[in-house]
Amino acid sequence: MTLAALPNHNRVSDPLWQTLFHRYRHVITPLRYSGWTTDVEIGGGEYAIRADLGDGTELVIASTHALPADPADVDGWTAVRRGIDNPEVHTAVYDSTPGGTQRHHGTSLVPLFMRIGELEVPTAPTYLIVSANHTTSFGATHNQTAGIEAAGVAAARFFEWSERLVTVEGYQPVWERPERDGHPLALFERKGDITSVRVTPWHGDPPHPRP
Repeated sequence: MTLAALPNHNRVSDPLWQTLFHRYRHVITPLRYSGWTTDVEIGGGEYAIRADLGDGTELVIASTHALPADPADVDGWTAVRRGIDNPEVHTAVYDSTPGGTQRHHGTSLVPLFMRIGELEVPTAPTYLIVSANHTTSFGATHNQTAGIEAAGVAAARFFEWSERLVTVEGYQPVWERPERDGHPLALFERKGDITSVRVTPWHGDPPHPRP
């Protein structure tokens, strides 16, 4: 399984577009792993993320209003499914902003992508496994796995686990493999302890077959 292609327009070489695309890669990469070409919408100083679902509709992800330039200022996520040619036809999918139905999830990505994974779309679902390997400076090891998950959920979980290691557990990022070179893999270090977080493909049957 590979990432969905980049958008085909000349804005991909624009420095602002590239900056926003990188800053929001924790949202964009799970969408691309779901098989959807994903873009950053820039207009009038406001930003949003758009994913083409392949059936004449698109998913638009923003925050309380438009996305801020700095993802640290996001106070929750909104996701709306709308017609590409007729944006007035739309359906609210998710809202974890302070006044939203899913506000208890805040800025967490996994609940957002679990809800997105429930959408009926023509793309065949694929599955990934997120795992972490912890090795202490004394050589002790501990493994952790999240199990088999839809590709978008797993990719989102990879970013959440990576962020938690840095912001909560005090690790420093050492190395991360670019998405274009394979499934996500990142290494972190803390006082001689090494932790790796990786995504691996699942080639078996879906964990929860649809009836």
